[in-house]
Order: sequence, then structure tokens, then C-alpha cells
Amino acid sequence: GAPGVVLGEARQCLHRIDAVLAAPALNREGFSPYVAVNSEFHLLVWEMAASPTIVRQLEKVLSLPFASPSGFVVLQAHSQRARDMLVVAQDQHRQVLDAIEQREGARAEALMREHSRLAQRNLREVLDGRATLHAPESIRAIKLIRRK
Repeated sequence: GAPGVVLGEARQCLHRIDAVLAAPALNREGFSPYVAVNSEFHLLVWEMAASPTIVRQLEKVLSLPFASPSGFVVLQAHSQRARDMLVVAQDQHRQVLDAIEQREGARAEALMREHSRLAQRNLREVLDGRATLHAPESIRAIKLIRRK
């Protein structure tokens, strides 16, 4: 039951993300527009939920390190697999919108859970040293994060 205007804005975000991902290779300049539009898209999805409870929970989550929708995009800007992961994430975005439009709440929730698992996998790869990072000095402190 999301408003058509918001669904339309979200679809426009997907088209803009498609344009960024159409480049054969991504660099830091290509990631900047992705980060902005990806964040905009996620805000629209949260707006569609129209739930104060969800908003409160998302605010809690977003206060955690590396938990924003684009938290790993900058870290992975030069990863060999970065573009592939973003293409998968984009497909998940599209499926979520389709589920919302078809009023399939349970399916949309399951898709969002899977979408968050992609971010979890990315974090594991970074922490395990499997991702090649060329991060700016300001975020190289990730090396200080330790697993229990």
C-alpha cells in the first residue's frame, strides 16, 4: 500500500543506479553517485513502511558503525568484485519494489533480510582480509576491529 508517488521516486532511483552500474568498471568517481542514490533509495523504502516502530529500529541500526546502506561502498570502491556485488544488490532493490507494489509484505521482508545478508558478507570479507581495500586514511582504522 505504498503511495504511488514514493514508488515512482524509488523507481527513478533504480534507473539512476542502473546508469552508474552501466559503466564497464567503477572507480571512486563512479561510486560517489551510487552512494548518494543508494541512500536515497533506502530512505524511500523506509518511508514506504510508514511505521514509527520501523523508523525507530532503523535509527538504532544506522547509529552502528558500517550499518548504513552504503557503508561498504567506499571501502570496496576498488574491489575486483565490487561492481558484481552492487549488481546483485540492485537486483534485490528491484525485487523489493516489485513485492511492495504487489502488496506482498512477507516477500518484501524476506528480500530485505537477504539484502542485509549481503552487507554482512561484505563485512566478514573485509574483517577476514579477503577484500582488497584501498580506503582513504580516515577509514583504515577498520584494521582495529577484532572478532570475538
